[in-house]
Amino acid sequence: MLVDLLSVIPPSKFRDEEIQKLIETTTKKRGLFRKGFLKDITLEGMVWMPYHRIQYAYTRSREDLSRSYGETGRGETALNAMFCGCAGSESDLAMLFRPNYLKYEMIKYSPQSDEIVGPTFNVDLDGVLSRVLKRLNEVKEEFHELRSTLNKDYVRIRRYSIILPVRGKLKGTEELSEKIGKLNALRNIFSMCLNLREDAEAIEVLRNGIFYYPTLVAALRQKEHEEAERFLIIDLVKRGRISKALNLEVVLTKLCNKNGACREVLAQSVSSIN
Repeated sequence: MLVDLLSVIPPSKFRDEEIQKLIETTTKKRGLFRKGFLKDITLEGMVWMPYHRIQYAYTRSREDLSRSYGETGRGETALNAMFCGCAGSESDLAMLFRPNYLKYEMIKYSPQSDEIVGPTFNVDLDGVLSRVLKRLNEVKEEFHELRSTLNKDYVRIRRYSIILPVRGKLKGTEELSEKIGKLNALRNIFSMCLNLREDAEAIEVLRNGIFYYPTLVAALRQKEHEEAERFLIIDLVKRGRISKALNLEVVLTKLCNKNGACREVLAQSVSSIN
């Protein structure tokens, strides 16, 4: 498998106007902040975010046994170790998986005095992966059931059209089709979290290690407030050989600004930045 060397953009390369420009662009396009928010930067600094590198074994479902070799398989994924203890809902938990980070070959790096190493929270990784797999299988089962129902509806439409022209869809098929689309999206999300492309019945963690991913955190506040009201998390990994543009970590930024526990962890981590 091809791996990419983790190439970090030093925070010293950034100018204040670059960060301010990113904030303005984010406000206009993403709608992360309420209208009229005064975007004063109170502090900024590099935070190395910890991730669990999880290697696991899984038991293939009976359907997959007919087209795969062996009852078990192995996989690997990555989970944010800084916020995983704060994710209560399945949607928040799904926002913390980063299997795409596994493609990077992590370089050895000693954090500088003005850089922060994020705290690592240990959670029941077996429980987390099993929870995601269970939800994935529930979504898959509902998806297949509804799709079968929808196919039967379409068969009826074709039969009726032979006798009497049918305009549009039968009542309820449009809503059913929309729900199937949402379930398919959820199925893809949970499959991405586990980095799993097969149907599995059970999952078990084999090994777990920690690696660190570089980000730049900017704390924002209104002029009349002393404490930070919002945080921006910016990806510091260079994409490509030429571009060094700042890239907002949209998902983690949204999570930390809506989840009070995640935000508190981040605030405590960056509080030592001068």
